[in-house]
Amino acid sequence: MRNTLGTAGADDDVRAAIHRLGAKFEQDYIAHSAVAHWADMMGEMVARRVQAVSIREGKLYLYAPDATWKNEMRMSMPEIVQRVNNFAGGRMVQEVAFTRSRRAHIKEAAEEETPAAYARAVVQTGLSDAEIAAGEALSCLTEDEVLRVRFQRAYLLTRKALHLKRRRGFSPCPSCGRLIKEECLDCQRAAERRARRAVRDVLRTMPWAKLADVVERVPVCTALMLGSERADLVREIAGETAYTDRDSENARMLTMLHRGLPPEEVTPKKIQSTFWELRNELITTREFWEEMKQRREQKKSFV
Repeated sequence: MRNTLGTAGADDDVRAAIHRLGAKFEQDYIAHSAVAHWADMMGEMVARRVQAVSIREGKLYLYAPDATWKNEMRMSMPEIVQRVNNFAGGRMVQEVAFTRSRRAHIKEAAEEETPAAYARAVVQTGLSDAEIAAGEALSCLTEDEVLRVRFQRAYLLTRKALHLKRRRGFSPCPSCGRLIKEECLDCQRAAERRARRAVRDVLRTMPWAKLADVVERVPVCTALMLGSERADLVREIAGETAYTDRDSENARMLTMLHRGLPPEEVTPKKIQSTFWELRNELITTREFWEEMKQRREQKKSFV
C-alpha cells in the first residue's frame, strides 16, 4: 500500500484501515490532512496571510485577503502544486483557485458587523452643534440645490463615521493619519510596493542574485516576493526580445535571471536552452517556426 505523507503520522493498522475504507475515503482523508498541514508545507509567513480552504476535483482552493497575495500565489502556483502533491504522495492537485470565504472561520465571519448594521450605527452617531453648522456652511458654497444637499450629507456622514471609529478604539496611523484598528493596510501595501521596486532594482543589477543576496539589500524580501519579481522581470524582458536575438544583451540578461547564473557561466548553449524554455514568452519569428518544424521532423524520425 502506498505510504503517503498524508497518512505517515498514523501507525500501520490505521493506514491499513484507511486504505480498506476505499480509494475515495483515502483521498478525502489525505486532502483534509494536506489542508490541515498548509503551514507546514508553505511556512508560517504564507499561512498567516493565505489560508488553504479545501481540495476538490484536482483544485486547491485558497482564501487570500487581497489582490497582492492572490497574485503571489498565482505566480508561485507550480511550486505550491508540487509541495501539496509531495505531501499527498501523488498527483492530487493540478491547479490553484481562490474562494471568497474562509470555511474555517464561517462562524467568526457570521458574527462580524454587516454593512447595513454599520451604516445604521453611523447614522445614529451624534454630532456637535459646531459640526452641524460647518456642514450647513459648506453646502452654501454652491447654488445648486442638489449639490448643496449632497455636500452637506457627505460632510455630516464623514464626521459621524470618524466619531464612531474613535469610540470603537480606532486611532490615527502614525504614518498616513488614517484611522485604523490594528495595522494600516494602506501603509503595508505602500511599503510592499517600495520593497518590490527595490528587489526589482537588485535583479536588474544582479540578475543571478539568490534570496540571501537580495535580503542583504532588501531585508523584508521573502522567497515569494523574489520569485514573483523575477518572473515578472523575465516576462517583461522576454516580451521585448525576439526568439532569434540570442547574441543580444537581453539574451544574457534572460539567461542569468531565469537560471540564476553569474555572467561568467552564461554560454551560447545555455542561452539556447533558456530561449527554448521561454519560447512562449519571446517574440516569435519565421526562424522560430522553422526550428519548430525541424524539431517535429526530428522527433518523427526517432519514432
